Amino acid sequence: MLVSKRNQRSAEMAALMGDIDAQLAGMRDSFVPGEKVRGTVLSVGAAAVTLDVAAKMNGVVDLAQFGEEPPAPGDAVDVVYVGVEDGVARFALPDAAEEAARASGAALQDAYLAKLPVEGRFEKEVKGGYEVKIGAARAFCPFSQTALFRPREGAPSPVGTTTTFLVTEYAEEGRTVVVSRRAVEERERDARRDTLRASLFEGDTRIGTVTKVMPFGAFVDIGGVEGLVPNSEISWDRSVKPSDVLSEGDSVSVKIRRIDWENDRFTFSLKDLSADPWQDYAAGLSEGDRVTGKVAKIMPFGVFVQLVPGVDGLIPISRLGNGRHIVDASEVVKVGDELELRVESVDPVARKISLSLVDKRVDALKPGEIAVGAQLKGIVESVRDFGVFVRLSETKTGLLHASETGIERGGIQRAKMEAKFPEGSDVDVVVKGVDGDRISLTLPSVLEAEAAAERERAEVKRALRENQAASAASGLGSFGSLLDAALGGNG
Repeated sequence: MLVSKRNQRSAEMAALMGDIDAQLAGMRDSFVPGEKVRGTVLSVGAAAVTLDVAAKMNGVVDLAQFGEEPPAPGDAVDVVYVGVEDGVARFALPDAAEEAARASGAALQDAYLAKLPVEGRFEKEVKGGYEVKIGAARAFCPFSQTALFRPREGAPSPVGTTTTFLVTEYAEEGRTVVVSRRAVEERERDARRDTLRASLFEGDTRIGTVTKVMPFGAFVDIGGVEGLVPNSEISWDRSVKPSDVLSEGDSVSVKIRRIDWENDRFTFSLKDLSADPWQDYAAGLSEGDRVTGKVAKIMPFGVFVQLVPGVDGLIPISRLGNGRHIVDASEVVKVGDELELRVESVDPVARKISLSLVDKRVDALKPGEIAVGAQLKGIVESVRDFGVFVRLSETKTGLLHASETGIERGGIQRAKMEAKFPEGSDVDVVVKGVDGDRISLTLPSVLEAEAAAERERAEVKRALRENQAASAASGLGSFGSLLDAALGGNG
């Protein structure tokens, strides 16, 4: 029974909330200055009359405008929307509004003091702005006050158009009158801002107008709120500057990244509304893939290379020298260079790609099967105290031991090897041994010298054996045996 009552109350509450939502959906969010509205009097105060204007906020009219016959609650009243002032939607009676709209002479002063909009026409362009005709009076509207946002280059002139203005300066008994269209648009924006506060959420997509382009980003107004699109949110391509893709007055779609009403700070994004290049490109990369890229930035620890807009990889400085030690990456590359690269690793979670340069000389090495006795061409990669490392292919390196370099002992062996085998020089080698990834090398000349020495020893042995045979016949066998032993023979 208790559960049934709870369910009934929940259903009643849901129905009530549905009715409220339906009522709110039919209510206005804002009005346009000068718009005529019919309202119903809710209450009459000491200084103002509160109206129900079928909007999400009530309207207020100064009581003094009704003269000696104030309205009563429930009365229908025709009013004209003035704007939002101090968070209140202000309206005026048609007579007061029309007087302000026709304002000339003293009526213009009344519009200035009451902050009521007036209707005027851009007559002609003059120095510093435009001449505006308001009824029989003439006023001046500075260029900076013609609109909320600076017009785009090539935008049509406002001359000949009629719109509403606020009088921002009235002096010298009407001889000096300054008006602003921008002030009216600011009122409208403030009204929309109050609506946005209840309806704007992070993650929303809105259409806005670019108000200012700066080196660090672009400001965009979405109708009541102005936010910053920082450089990092302009494009996936980090080389793109705001001025490359945006101009003041452009209409753009932005994603709401961050909202801070208390500090009046809002962050928007353009790139979030475009495809993530990591999903389209980087996710398909694998270790060993060949790619091309352009040097984007040189750092002490390596080089950032743009593979496609929005996807960069790093070549560590240790992989830039093709075997030789370098101190500064600019010794090898410069910004803007197009490079052929090999993918060393891909980390999709951290969004990091490690790269290495493709050495075309190494790429041209085609050693085939690396087996003992194979004669290969290689490139000197580095020299150490114990020998010379020789690149045989993109993935294989062999060691030419110091004893296989053909350099005589004595002196500083490393200096001799560096002089004979400069890093990056071509060298012909012969595979002497293979033990897993360890490849021992020798030089063809060393191998030939060893072979020649072996042939010489074999010839000496043959001669000794022939001599021994002849000596045995003549009784000199003991001497021949001693000589054979001295030369390393085995008889």
